[in-house]
Amino acid sequence: RRIRKSPEADALLRGIYESSAAGSADVSEQGFTAFARKVGMKRKSRFAALRYWGLRAMAGLFLPVCLLCACSLHKVREAEPEWLHVTTAFAESRDITLPDGSAVRLSPCSQLFYPESFTGKRRKVILVGEAFMDIAKDPRRQFVVNTGKMDVIVHGTKFNVTSFPEDEEDEVALLEGSVEMRFPGEENPVFLSPGEFVKHNRVSGNIQRQTFSANYFEAVVKEGGLQFRDSRLDDIAQALTRQFDVNILIQDARLASERYHASFINKENVEMILEALNTEHHFTITFKDGIYYLTPNSQPRNAN
Repeated sequence: RRIRKSPEADALLRGIYESSAAGSADVSEQGFTAFARKVGMKRKSRFAALRYWGLRAMAGLFLPVCLLCACSLHKVREAEPEWLHVTTAFAESRDITLPDGSAVRLSPCSQLFYPESFTGKRRKVILVGEAFMDIAKDPRRQFVVNTGKMDVIVHGTKFNVTSFPEDEEDEVALLEGSVEMRFPGEENPVFLSPGEFVKHNRVSGNIQRQTFSANYFEAVVKEGGLQFRDSRLDDIAQALTRQFDVNILIQDARLASERYHASFINKENVEMILEALNTEHHFTITFKDGIYYLTPNSQPRNAN
């Protein structure tokens, strides 16, 4: 999908972020329909527009200066880059090459908005969901990922961003280079070093910083696996829902807050992953009417 870039574009796209449920194609489509009306996606072809102005010039030679200005403005607007929209469904990932050669792997139930060409002093994209990015180096123009909840500012680097509307936490994991996270209303950015990941709790504003194996993380991404780094069981359930198009219901708030470190790289299915997470038998897994129910067996081990 293509949308014209304008000063209103960022605000409107962030509005779509708020109204767009991950994996919901219908809601996403409705959001883009509204967006299209506001920014005027439908436009005349260049030849039709030039023909129109040519007829006006023939009929009104007494206004050559005005017509020249109008034609020049039209050409400038035609030269503005258009925005492209890529979305993934449940259990679907997509590889995208950005105009500057940067590589993006978009995770299931995610959306990426980016211009047809990068102009100006910044290369900016908008992400709803999760993506692994390998950004082409350009010392003159910083690269910015906006999620609606934060800006991730980078140069040439490899990193992973997770920011789903339904999750309580945003996360950035840095493999190479350097990035900073900026949050609305907060003056001080959060800087990351390679091998670090930062979780930002949207409710409390708490920042949690930990380390991880960058090489292993990249291998998991390339194999299409899953990796959870100190993740709440509720967020893991959401990730499994997106990855396998299943329904998982956690029947206890404290159980939902338990945190896990786990990696899955051998094409494990949802049952195998849930059993692996339950090695300490903290919950019972029941499958009924197409839903996996997770019920606590005892006091959660490390609930927050």
